[in-house]
Amino acid sequence: MEQVLTAMETERRLQQWERLSFRLLSVQVLKGEEGVRLPQQLNFCYALILVAGGEVRLIVDNRQHELSPGSVYLCMPEQTIGTAAPASGLDMSIFYFEVFAAREEGGGYYPVKDAALFPPDTLLSVFPAKQISAIYGEVFKLSGDDSQRISFRAQIDFQELLYAIHVNSRRQPRNTGTALDQAKEYIEAHYMEPITTREMAQAAGLSPKYFLDLFKKKYGKSAVDYIAELRLAEAKRLMAEQGSKLKDIAHRVGFADEFYFSRKFKKTIGVAPAVYMKRRSRKLVAYTPAVLGQLLPLNLMPYAAALHPKWTEYYYRKYRNDIPLHISAYRNNQEWEANIELLRRVPADLLIAGDELEAEERSALEELAPVYYCGEAGGDWRGQFMRLAEVLGERWQADQWLEHYDREIAAGRERLHSRLAGEAVVVVRMLGRQLYLHCNHGMAGLLYGELKLTPAYRSGSGTYDIPVTPAELAALSADHLLMLIRRESDTLAEWARLENDPAWMQIPAVQRHRVHLLSSDPWREHSAYAQLRMLRQTLQLLAADRP
Repeated sequence: MEQVLTAMETERRLQQWERLSFRLLSVQVLKGEEGVRLPQQLNFCYALILVAGGEVRLIVDNRQHELSPGSVYLCMPEQTIGTAAPASGLDMSIFYFEVFAAREEGGGYYPVKDAALFPPDTLLSVFPAKQISAIYGEVFKLSGDDSQRISFRAQIDFQELLYAIHVNSRRQPRNTGTALDQAKEYIEAHYMEPITTREMAQAAGLSPKYFLDLFKKKYGKSAVDYIAELRLAEAKRLMAEQGSKLKDIAHRVGFADEFYFSRKFKKTIGVAPAVYMKRRSRKLVAYTPAVLGQLLPLNLMPYAAALHPKWTEYYYRKYRNDIPLHISAYRNNQEWEANIELLRRVPADLLIAGDELEAEERSALEELAPVYYCGEAGGDWRGQFMRLAEVLGERWQADQWLEHYDREIAAGRERLHSRLAGEAVVVVRMLGRQLYLHCNHGMAGLLYGELKLTPAYRSGSGTYDIPVTPAELAALSADHLLMLIRRESDTLAEWARLENDPAWMQIPAVQRHRVHLLSSDPWREHSAYAQLRMLRQTLQLLAADRP
C-alpha cells in the first residue's frame, strides 16, 4: 500500500546510519534534450541515481525501472546499470560512493556492500536542488586530466543530500489515482509558496504534461486553478482579521503582485477586495444552532452563536474560542428570552435564524436588527444554503464548497458500494425502553438519496419514526443497524440492558457485530456542514476494513 514515510520510520533508518560512514567518489550528470543514454556498466560501489527532469527506463541487472522527476534509485555494488533507450529532456545525476561501518570492538571501519539505505520505490516530494547544486560547485572543479576532485566541502554536501532524501521522501505510488491524491496533498501544504508544474508533477511521480491532463480529468479543474482557489479562500479568511492589509494578505497567500491579486479576486469573487473586506466586518449572529453549520462552509465565523457543551458539542469544542459571544443553545432555544437580553447589549448587523421560532420570539428578535430566516428544518438544505450565500455575497464560496462536497459524495458512494455490495441498512432510534425505525430528512437525503444505500425498511413518505420491537427488527433482515441512542441516563441504562436481552441477540446484524452508534450531533442537525459530517461518519462506520 502506498504511504508517506512516517517520522518513526525515518528516525529508525537514521539510527541505522549512525554506525555508517560515507565517502563520495565521483558524480556523473546525464542531461540533454535528445539522445541521452547511459551505457550498461558494472559498478563496484554504490550508485545513487536522482532524476530531476524527464523520464527514463533504467535497467538494473535484468530488471527495468520507470524513473520520473523526483525518483531516487540506489544501485548496490556489483550490479549493472544502464538506460533502455536514449531519453529526451533528461536531467539525471548519479553519485558514486562507498559505505563503511564502525567496528563494534577494536575500533576502525570496514567496507559494507549491502546497506539498504533507501527503499527501491522512493519518490521525493521536494527535489533537493540546493544540495545537488552545492555538490556540483565543489565536485566540478576539474584538473587538467579531467579527473574529479572531491573536496572536504563536497563530502559534507553529499552527507546533507542523503539526509535531505530521507526528510523529503515518500513511497512511489503504484497507481495514478494515488499519485494524484499525493500531488493534491502537496499542493494543499504548499499553495502559499511559489509552486511550479514541475514540482507538482514530481510529487505525483509523473511527467508534467501527463500530470496536468490527469489532474484536470480527475478533479474537474486545472492544477493552476486549484491553487488559485485555495489562495483566494485563504485570503477571504484573512480578510476577517482585524487590521489586515490587502498587500500583506496578497503576499501571505502566495501572490507576488497585489494588483494582480485584486484583479483575480474581483473576477472570481465578483466584488473588489476592499468591498469584500467591508462586508466581512459585519457582525453576524447565528441565532439557532444549525445556522453555524451553514456559515462554516462559507468560511464565515459569526460574532455570536448558539453554543452548548452537550447540545452542540462539536461546535462548542472546536469553535467556542473563535466566537466572542455565546448565547444559549439549551434544548432548542428554550432560554430565548435570556438570549434576547444578551443580544440587546451588542449591536448586530444581521441575525440569522431558522424558521422554527414562535411568533413572540420572532417579534422580539426583529426589534434588535435585520433578521434572515434560513428555512424549515425539513426543507432542501442545498437550496437554503445557496440562498443564504446569496444574501451574504458568498455565492462563489458556496459553489466551491458544494463542488468539493459532491466529489466527496461520489467517492464515498463508490467506496461504500464496493464494501457493502448491496447490504441493507436501517436507522434505529432509542428513547427510554422504546425502539423506533427512524429516518429524518437529512438521513433520507444522505443515506438513501446521495449515497444510494439499500434501505432495510421502505416508507412511501421517505421519513418515518415507527415503534418497533427486537423481534420485528430481526424480521427486517437488516445487515447493518445504525443506532441513534438518546444520551441521557434512563435511555443509556435501558441500552445496557437491551444489549444482553436474548431477543436483541437474535437479530442477525447484532450477531455479526454490525451495530453502529450514531450521535444526535450531527444526525439531527439540518445544515450543509452537518451533511458533510454525516457523510464522513457513515464512511468511518460502514466502509472501514472489516475481517
